[in-house]
Amino acid sequence: MTDSISGHMRFLRRALFLCGVAMLTPITRPLASQTAAAAPPLTLSTVLESIRSHPLSRAAESRVRAARGSRTTAGTFGNPVVSYQVDQTPFPGAQSLPPQIEREAMTTATLPLEYLFQRGPRVSRANAEVRTAEADATATRLRLGLDAASAFYRVGLAQIRVETTRDLLGWLDTLVAYNRARVEEGVVAEADVIRSGLERDRAAAVAAMQEAELAQARAALGAFVGGAGARVEVQFGDVPLPLPGGIGESSANRAPPSIDARPDVRAARERVASSKAAVASERSMVLRQLGATIGTMQTGPTTSMIAGISLPVPLFDQNRGEIQRASAEQDAAIFELAAQERTATADLRGAYEAARILTAQATVLARQDSASFLARAEESRRIALGAYREGAVPLFQVIDAARAWAEARMTYYETIVAQHQSVLSVLAAEGRDLLTMFPSTTSGGDPRR
Repeated sequence: MTDSISGHMRFLRRALFLCGVAMLTPITRPLASQTAAAAPPLTLSTVLESIRSHPLSRAAESRVRAARGSRTTAGTFGNPVVSYQVDQTPFPGAQSLPPQIEREAMTTATLPLEYLFQRGPRVSRANAEVRTAEADATATRLRLGLDAASAFYRVGLAQIRVETTRDLLGWLDTLVAYNRARVEEGVVAEADVIRSGLERDRAAAVAAMQEAELAQARAALGAFVGGAGARVEVQFGDVPLPLPGGIGESSANRAPPSIDARPDVRAARERVASSKAAVASERSMVLRQLGATIGTMQTGPTTSMIAGISLPVPLFDQNRGEIQRASAEQDAAIFELAAQERTATADLRGAYEAARILTAQATVLARQDSASFLARAEESRRIALGAYREGAVPLFQVIDAARAWAEARMTYYETIVAQHQSVLSVLAAEGRDLLTMFPSTTSGGDPRR
């Protein structure tokens, strides 16, 4: 009778253990669903949309407005100078002058003429500076978009690490309980309980560090979304993003990469145009204070007209040093443009190749069948656990299979995230707007599967 009761107890313990393993084997999602109910998860599109109101983006827009104000000033004509002069008149309170000395009054208006030949270069330079500021503003938004996407995916990976480790921790708790029950039955040695307990404690320590990393990642994301990332979760697709057109083609059929739309290249080219206009502007400053004068002079009862022109004699070239400075700055802008074009071309080619390689690998890992990467990792853990229950394998093989499952899951999502970021890098390297050109992806399951 006692043996029968003991047998039933052993059967009950093993049944409870198997039920616990069956419940914990899939990734647990109650916490994620509860958090999502409290606050909707952030998507990458939402994060990229918030870049429009980022302080650095607003600052770049303010610089554009400042450049437009300078352009308005550069196109404004000089104001005329009106003067009035009286000759041969007595001081106030003094005796009157002799009648033969007639009072003279002269009224003149002088119109500056230097803007006739200086306005063109100044306006050209100001227009180039406006285009430079606009290109710099676009480059700022692109850079902020890439940084925000990096912070977004950092939070996503941190979430997956925490969930994976929590799942592993619960699985190890069940394994420890099972080994303790088997020790009480005298089936296994107490060393298995100690070893599984150590692995469980190690997983708990790793989980604590990962939760700290998740908190830091959320804080970093909050810098882009205005603090909204402090508690919410992020959500992204668990399949590769489609590549922009032309990347998947062979090098022989692919058109050479174009960098004309890149904002940093456009800004460098506009700086060259601005420097050329600056040289022309400095050369036009050789003649200064050129003006035309017209007015009237009244001498007694007689009124006569005054007309004239003022032309400084350029005996000494006072602007020679400024012309030399502007020419040197033009040469520097040309060299910087060449360096920027080299960097942009290399950046674009590297982004193309990285996106192509990562997409090929992510596509292999993302197969949705029984032979998929994640399915094989889960099957390996299940088989190792079953073999351990039958006494066919030692404990360290079960623990190794559990670690391999966790590492496989993280490898999968790290590859997916790297592929997503590579596609964004291609869009940025081509100078496209990340928000409007971001490719959508569809997934049949949870984005953190």
